Amino acid sequence: MLLTLTFYTARPGASPSVSASSIENGRSHNVYIIFSPENELHSSIVQKISKDLKLRHPTIVVSNVAPGKKIKTVDSETDIVIGIGPEGMKSADTHYPEIKKLFISTDPNKYRLHKDRNRNDAILYMTQSYCRQIRFIRQINRQWKIISILNSREKPIDSSQIQQCADEHDIKIYIVSTTDKDNITDKIKHALHHSDVLLALPDSNIYNSKSVKNILLTSYRYRKPVIAFSKNFVNAGALAAIYSDTEKIAMSAGKLIEQYLYTATPIEPVNYPDAFDISINRQVFRALDIPLPDIDTIKMTLQQKETDRQVR
Repeated sequence: MLLTLTFYTARPGASPSVSASSIENGRSHNVYIIFSPENELHSSIVQKISKDLKLRHPTIVVSNVAPGKKIKTVDSETDIVIGIGPEGMKSADTHYPEIKKLFISTDPNKYRLHKDRNRNDAILYMTQSYCRQIRFIRQINRQWKIISILNSREKPIDSSQIQQCADEHDIKIYIVSTTDKDNITDKIKHALHHSDVLLALPDSNIYNSKSVKNILLTSYRYRKPVIAFSKNFVNAGALAAIYSDTEKIAMSAGKLIEQYLYTATPIEPVNYPDAFDISINRQVFRALDIPLPDIDTIKMTLQQKETDRQVR
């Protein structure tokens, strides 16, 4: 008889507590990871997850599975299926409806859990939560009151959730919708004209190798900074970014897997990396006459705020 699985978690930074029964019976667990090996980012995450799990839990067996291949025997009580990227997540969703699944996606614009079909599943996004990004901007400069965001109509963002986070800090969100037929420079000008800072969210329809240079030059002319989502974006000329690298994403995924197998606290269906890094472009701070913040203080403040929220 198949059992309905419950996913587990502990507060960020806490070590999962291993149940005595799991140790006593020596039960092995299978972790099946479905992904496209030609994707370097996904391959790096899988390698890190596999290495960490095997090192920490010898009874866990990690198997890599191609998206088109179906696993013949999966035990709903002891196994978990991980789907990474569009093909991996689609395969996991299609072939294993009764098995507990963890999806790993780049951002909420790419994939969201279905409230009925995925009611027992969880997802880990590689990007930062909207609230973490809003708090980050607030810590950089408390004088900024309006944040603009470009929103691709092909991949709409959850504007209500962003505004809810912004309301906590008395910040307004100004959203500018775009399509692939729009003039992106005109949209950027419109967004900057109505805001103090532009928050760039991962969306290749908007931010790509062809558009980034022009977007940054436009922001300089308006003397309005861009808060980015990657270190490379900052190196290109954005003011700052908060992000999680491959290792931190893999560590968070490993924690979720461990917590499902060995702990007894229900997991949140939507998750983001526990750990993060901050990158700033000092030259841009000086060019825009923005006071240079203390990055270590900002990081500690953000971590403390999230810890406090977990305790509540």
